[in-house]
Amino acid sequence: MPPLVWQDRSREVLRALESALGAIGPERKPPAMLLVSLDSFNWITYNLGPNEGDRIVAEVLRTLSEAVGQRGLAAQLDRDEFAVLLENATVAEARRLGGAIQRGIRNVDSGRSGPILSVSIGVRGAEIGQPANEVIREAGVALDAAKAEGRGLVKVFEPFMLHALQIHRTIITDLTDAIRDGRIGTVYQPIVGLHSGRIEGVEVLARWTHPALGPVRPDEFIPLAEDLGVAGELDRHVLAEALAQLKIWQETLDLSDDFTVSVNITPAELQHFEFIEQVRHALEDAGVEPRHLTLELTEASFVAGDDVDTYSLHGLRRLGVGLDIDDFGTGYSSISYLRRLPVTRAKIDRSLLGNLVEDVGQRRFLNAVVNLVTACGLTTVIEGIETAEQAEILRRLGATSGQGYYFSRPLPAEAMTELLVSGLPTAVVR
Repeated sequence: MPPLVWQDRSREVLRALESALGAIGPERKPPAMLLVSLDSFNWITYNLGPNEGDRIVAEVLRTLSEAVGQRGLAAQLDRDEFAVLLENATVAEARRLGGAIQRGIRNVDSGRSGPILSVSIGVRGAEIGQPANEVIREAGVALDAAKAEGRGLVKVFEPFMLHALQIHRTIITDLTDAIRDGRIGTVYQPIVGLHSGRIEGVEVLARWTHPALGPVRPDEFIPLAEDLGVAGELDRHVLAEALAQLKIWQETLDLSDDFTVSVNITPAELQHFEFIEQVRHALEDAGVEPRHLTLELTEASFVAGDDVDTYSLHGLRRLGVGLDIDDFGTGYSSISYLRRLPVTRAKIDRSLLGNLVEDVGQRRFLNAVVNLVTACGLTTVIEGIETAEQAEILRRLGATSGQGYYFSRPLPAEAMTELLVSGLPTAVVR
């Protein structure tokens, strides 16, 4: 199937909005503008291919057209961005339409290995006398607010969003320089053996304090790094910091021989044949043996199963590096990769803990997940443990290791060093 050529219909949308604004009268309400952005579009085209991306875009546009019906118009503005004009509408009606659009998008087939689709939506109810281009611009501000706060959200324009948007743009402007200048810091969260009670390793997490804005949330700047194409540089910076710190600990502390550091890696890194050599050089520069390093990749990275990805995964294992499936159990149905790919551990997502203490059914479900992972020859780390009761239940269920605020929050290197020296308090270990 030849690629589709997307149509930029922004002028048509502007003319239609101007016409709707001109038709406002005593019995006809102002129109509303919804700007819709397909989440994870880069992931879709990267992992599923441009033709599949074209098919999904066409399905999204069809869904939008069906949702608005005869009350307006749906149009494509950019490769993954759309406009929906709802005529004679209140803001509440526009918000409800946004919800209906989201439900419709979730039903779009994204293919065998694709994610459940979602869209971010910005809504602006026009005001009498407001220029059409301002309505569209402020709908865009609401859309940016939805994207900045997460994915799959509907946000209605509010004046305060203009300030939030300026902050967001400042972060975008300064992030690349912060990464390249080495101004991204690291913190360390212990991974604890649920049966031994000892710290088996640490996960290394990126942290950024902007000079003017203060701390920036990782769930804000890490996706931006991916969008800006500098996530690989961020990964390599964090990897170098982590290995250097591990070497200091190995030389100054009495660590166990199997102590590891775990570093998150952007899935796109697996697409580069030189990535294995980059990891090898980082280990050699730090003087760290490969068996003390574990790389964490999200479940989506393994589901895609691209030939280059598979080559990189096997190459990393031959190098001696451990591989974790991060966020295991967050929505991807295929589990064949547990046996097919050279992974060593599954990090079970905190969302699977649910109401673990009170809900017998939740305990049975999690027990089945742990048994499945164990049957495939992998060990488990349960993320998000917050109470002693959860830790004890997970021990009885046979989980290998745990991580979460019950044991420790992420700590700067100095504080983590003190914890490695003192060990966890007895009350926490048992």
